[in-house]
Amino acid sequence: MLIFLMYMFAVLGVGLLLAAAVLKFRLSHPSSDPARLARALGSYHLKFSRRFVTPDQSHMIALDEAGRTLAIGSCHPGKAKHATAQLYTFDTILGSEIVENALTLTKVSKTSRITTSTKKAGYGYGRPDGARNSGTPADSSPSDTEEIKELTLRIYLSSAETPVLSIPFLPNTAPYRKTDPEYSLAFTEVQHVHEALLKIVSA
Repeated sequence: MLIFLMYMFAVLGVGLLLAAAVLKFRLSHPSSDPARLARALGSYHLKFSRRFVTPDQSHMIALDEAGRTLAIGSCHPGKAKHATAQLYTFDTILGSEIVENALTLTKVSKTSRITTSTKKAGYGYGRPDGARNSGTPADSSPSDTEEIKELTLRIYLSSAETPVLSIPFLPNTAPYRKTDPEYSLAFTEVQHVHEALLKIVSA
């Protein structure tokens, strides 16, 4: 009987040690950032037909085209903090623009209520009256050797509380050059989101 109890307590002790090790591992290695973002958006129980994740995995942009809803999830990459998400209806989206190094590359809007900072002549092509434009890039562009420190998608909303959403697409390890694969990936992703918003604004 004594031997049986010794074996039982030994097995119990090993089990507790394994459970503690697993718990410590989970706490030190939180679930992936896209999974956390997806869970934050999943709390709304919507059917998102399209999802976009920024290269640094800090934001997820999701579209529920049937319900005409835009969701923005955000988190702190690599940290154990919970991700958060906000919903916006399509009719509150006034426009969007891609900003690189504080200059507008491309912009689309459906109202003159959008105001932006002054752009360099010949670089941005948004019309001053705020009318809808084609969403194609400007003819002139910076040299491939220029350092790119910012690549941001701005979404303009008819909301006094949140008139502008600024979503960074370059990782914090910027600057990059246009020939860097990190920049190419980020620019491709921001273009996909901007084109999706173009369809919403143009509808």
